[in-house]
Amino acid sequence: RGRRTELHLYHLPFLPERESTYFQYVADVIPKITALPRSCVVIPCSFKMEEEYITRLRVLWVTKKGGFMFHTDPVDVLDNFKGRTRLLGNPDEQDCTVEMDNVQTHDNGPFCFRAERENERYSFNNSCVFIIMRAPNGPVMSSLPEDIEPGTRVAVKCSVNHTCSSHPPQITWSVPTARETISHSHMGGGVWETVSAVIFIPTGYEEKDEIVCTAKFWGGKTQENTAFLSIRTPSLVFILICVLAGVFICKRRHR
Repeated sequence: RGRRTELHLYHLPFLPERESTYFQYVADVIPKITALPRSCVVIPCSFKMEEEYITRLRVLWVTKKGGFMFHTDPVDVLDNFKGRTRLLGNPDEQDCTVEMDNVQTHDNGPFCFRAERENERYSFNNSCVFIIMRAPNGPVMSSLPEDIEPGTRVAVKCSVNHTCSSHPPQITWSVPTARETISHSHMGGGVWETVSAVIFIPTGYEEKDEIVCTAKFWGGKTQENTAFLSIRTPSLVFILICVLAGVFICKRRHR
């Protein structure tokens, strides 16, 4: 349960200098999360208040020196973070998730979640996160069948992990695709997976004997993965079918 004590606020550098009531509860913030510089990072955060259901909380994310990485009032945010942070969670639902955009290499933290309401100040255990600058692993492509018959429908997937769930990476393909399905899944620990599942139909006359999936991350960085295409040489029957289909389409257009 929350502990309530009376104190003067010079003990808490991130709060105004007036006597207030201090509460301490428990939050759920992962201690470390990776981020791609110049992209964004979403820091998952939730908290529990067992004594009562409290609304209208002002959410604060505090730096080691006591400045604000995020504050409900943008005026109080440090210049270095102005316009780069926003609250994604709803504190009325005990969600304090925050986004940092255009991540800089010096945005390492720690950043700690706090809250306040009128003269009440809330601190939380397990509320601090360090950001580790690291490029994500490249996209992963599912295996392709060997000796593919031209005209056969081939299903292939390309997946990539990231920590910028508010702006997931865009996945593109080097071959024409007949159908595409995009999915986003939370893998835990602030890591998300974006998957592009496509169907493509090789003709046997591809310019290159490869298929490339490219992931473009928020902020502009790209990574790709290449797989070899093993396609049979088109048979005479297949060529004849293609020619007849072309003739049929041409005749219908000229009727």
